[in-house]
Amino acid sequence: MPDIQQYTNILVAGLIVLAVLVIFVLIYKVLNSRVRGRKGTRLGISEFYEIDKARRLVLVRRDDVEHLMLIGGGQDIVIESGIPNGDMPQHSIPPTMAPEDVPQIRPIRPAVFGGQRPSLRPVEPSFDQDGQN
Repeated sequence: MPDIQQYTNILVAGLIVLAVLVIFVLIYKVLNSRVRGRKGTRLGISEFYEIDKARRLVLVRRDDVEHLMLIGGGQDIVIESGIPNGDMPQHSIPPTMAPEDVPQIRPIRPAVFGGQRPSLRPVEPSFDQDGQN
């Protein structure tokens, strides 16, 4: 009959090797992992576009607002902030209104001359009949 001590030594050696492998895997994961945020839906990158090797346009989403940023190169720049998320419902015309019932909004034009219009006068051509000054 085989000696039980021999099987016990093999089992203990196998457990030691397995424990050492688990410790190496854990150390590798801790030292080689990237910095990651917690899993959630508040923060994310919606889209990005590579301009060149160093710079990217990035659309960053936080909550329900997106921000367009230019990153890389010498400095990072926020190009546009407060863009509503594309998933949010847009303010639209209620379905009960016909397109001709929608009030037309005229753009506001600045008053260049104040409240009065300038007086216009006809301008006489300043060249002779020959077409020369």
